[in-house]
Amino acid sequence: MQPPICSFCHRDQRDCEGLEFGLVKFANYEPLDRPGHPKGLLWFCSEHLEEAKKLEGLDSSTALKQLRSLFM
Repeated sequence: MQPPICSFCHRDQRDCEGLEFGLVKFANYEPLDRPGHPKGLLWFCSEHLEEAKKLEGLDSSTALKQLRSLFM
């Protein structure tokens, strides 16, 4: 599993002490039967998590594009 680094802004707890993270499972999620990080399962910081959750029905790359249009 990858460490918690926001897939949108790329911040982690080294950048912002106390920053909270959550995982979002997108439509292209593929579980693994071995160690690693599943495709379509992305970390988001608390600033971007709620908007990312609204896009769970999309594949992860489409969701990230939509998030960019919202926040940039």
